[in-house]
Amino acid sequence: MEFYAFAAGIGATLLYWSTVEWIEYFNILKNDQMEDENIMMYSRSYPLFHWGFTAWAIYCLPVVAFGLALSLKPKSKLTFSGILFFENKIIKFLLDVLFIGAIICGAGVGLGLSFPLISSVISEILNINRSITLDLTTILICSAIFATSAYIGVQNGIKRLSNINMVLVISFLAIILVIGPTTYIIENSINTMSFFFSRYIDMSLTTGTNISIDWTVFYWAWWYALAPMVGTFLVNISNNKTLREIILGTIFIGSFGCIFSMLILSNLSISLFENNTLDSPSIIANNLMSREQLVVETISQVPYGEIMLISFALIIVIFLCTTYDSTAYVLASASMKSSDITSSKSLRLLFSLLLVVQPTLLMFLNGVDSFKWIMVIFSIPLLFINILLMYSVLRNVYSIKKS
Repeated sequence: MEFYAFAAGIGATLLYWSTVEWIEYFNILKNDQMEDENIMMYSRSYPLFHWGFTAWAIYCLPVVAFGLALSLKPKSKLTFSGILFFENKIIKFLLDVLFIGAIICGAGVGLGLSFPLISSVISEILNINRSITLDLTTILICSAIFATSAYIGVQNGIKRLSNINMVLVISFLAIILVIGPTTYIIENSINTMSFFFSRYIDMSLTTGTNISIDWTVFYWAWWYALAPMVGTFLVNISNNKTLREIILGTIFIGSFGCIFSMLILSNLSISLFENNTLDSPSIIANNLMSREQLVVETISQVPYGEIMLISFALIIVIFLCTTYDSTAYVLASASMKSSDITSSKSLRLLFSLLLVVQPTLLMFLNGVDSFKWIMVIFSIPLLFINILLMYSVLRNVYSIKKS
């Protein structure tokens, strides 16, 4: 079940940032004139930090809050207004707006990155220039796929696609490990994990650095924005699992899944940089390629590059579809009066089509970086919502113990 959390929000974005995120930190630390021997280790470790245990722990609070609310009131509406203790209609309306806004905002960043990545892969495979026509064609084809899956329904659509894609992505990463610089990846993965765990507390408490200001704040805001969707989705498909099973599975399977992807693809990219095949930091620093073009160029450097690119494109498309499906499912469910009312197919289809608008605008306006900070601002109220969710958890636990 924890595999569906990838499908529910971060799958395609994970593969994207696994390849290029280290470059951002490398360039920042280089400009900060850090000692050379530490630059690469921190560049390798910060992606693990941002996608690891803290991130997945943030997901768990809504899971616990929604799960406990349902155990006491099985017909509770799985939104902030449905489980928090407010009767005022205006407050409940504002809570629902914040809930829906957080989902759209959080999903929009990942989805806004996925379309240009798919277009770049198609451009490379077909040896054609990326154009507005290609971008629009990509959007239309993907929209048709995920609209169909959303119409089929969460169990038949998302579950089937997620199961297929988990096999594909694990196989893809394993093949890169085998046909790529195997020894280099394994040795540096071990060293990176050791460095990461030894610096974990330090990275968690560090403030005021360029990385923490530019990236850690963004990532924590993003996880907070995605948490309501992922929490609601996991509760809906939990299949009678205990909260302990959901929490442990989410934190450990989710974290190590992200770490595995980061270690494989980051070290592949770094190996190309260190043997002077692909100077990724200079390419990004001098705007010689877009990030998505650099991802494509990195994957194409491995043996059987074209086959690997086709596989990569297929994985990205399926991840994109499952993200839209799960987002549309949660939004449609939030529109119901209670959680035991199944959302209609037409409502899921409507939300899946409406969700195309925002990433399309981001794609053509090239506004992902600006949108990051809009999301940071939007996530500030979610900090207070999380305090209320903690209160809800404590109150419901007390009620369960009392009964």
